[in-house]
Amino acid sequence: MRMKEEKDETVKRLISLAMESLGIGVTIIDTKGTLLYYNKQAAKILDRKPEYIGEDVYSHHTKATSSQKLESMIQDFQKGRTEPFHYEAKPYGKTILVTLSPIFEKDGFIGCSQSVQLKEDIESKYLSS
Repeated sequence: MRMKEEKDETVKRLISLAMESLGIGVTIIDTKGTLLYYNKQAAKILDRKPEYIGEDVYSHHTKATSSQKLESMIQDFQKGRTEPFHYEAKPYGKTILVTLSPIFEKDGFIGCSQSVQLKEDIESKYLSS
């Protein structure tokens, strides 16, 4: 791990604050699709609520095809895929850009991080520069 000691509360607090200030939505799920974490930006873009922690994310997808797609990607990670998936989705009427990345430890695949951004937010930032 690239930080001082894992037990260092200051470092944990800084990591938590960094996740909240990224400007992108971040969700972390385990190998079965159980929601473990999400930041406030993810809650703004996706259907994320505190009571969903510990539940499977599939039950909160509005389309069955979304659940099937996620399950297939997780299976690919379980089979050893190390490259993230990048795709667009339109779950709530607005296009989001999604990256689903595997999380590995010594023993193998342990979960995924998902980052999301509204496509219109990215386009407006680049057009205004």
